[in-house]
Amino acid sequence: MAAMPRLPDIEECMEFDPDEGITNLEEHLDRLTRAAEANGFKFDRHGARNELQAATFGKRRRAIARLLLSPSGAMAIEVRSD
Repeated sequence: MAAMPRLPDIEECMEFDPDEGITNLEEHLDRLTRAAEANGFKFDRHGARNELQAATFGKRRRAIARLLLSPSGAMAIEVRSD
């Protein structure tokens, strides 16, 4: 029996400002929610918000936060400064 093809992860990139936090966070979470629902992915919006806050906590420079969401709902977050 052939394996089912793996769906690509959903990717969302967000700007982070040390004084303001993640720019337009609710819009990014809305977009992730819609994409997850459209593709049959599991997505924990509250968990994503918590993980993003933890990943950017204490950062003192502007950065880009990149969230990858797998079909199972597992998330990976990378934060990169210029």
